[in-house]
Amino acid sequence: SDGQLKWLAPLMARFAAAPFAPPPVRECVADAGADLYHALVGMGELIQVSEDVVFRREDFNTMLAFVHTHLKAHPTLTAAEFRDHFHSSRKYALAFLEYLDANGVTVREGDFRRLKS
Repeated sequence: SDGQLKWLAPLMARFAAAPFAPPPVRECVADAGADLYHALVGMGELIQVSEDVVFRREDFNTMLAFVHTHLKAHPTLTAAEFRDHFHSSRKYALAFLEYLDANGVTVREGDFRRLKS
């Protein structure tokens, strides 16, 4: 609705301003309301990768493409390499990479990740 869009615009602007260090889930819920937040997650506009970390779909896809490209050119990827590439923090890098591990995209071996065979 128009009312929901009014609440959504500032939140999405926060995501756009810091795509690889987005606002925490609790702030998203507070800003948009629980119903709208869960609708965005349900529609795939937002992808919640941990209890406190959520990314816009386009930013998630950018990070996923990087992981695939990097791991096709190099045998492994570290959280530090990922973090540095996106000028992000360890919090966001680990949440994203652990999500990929849990969903069978990557496999963690010590400090390294590789594509799951």
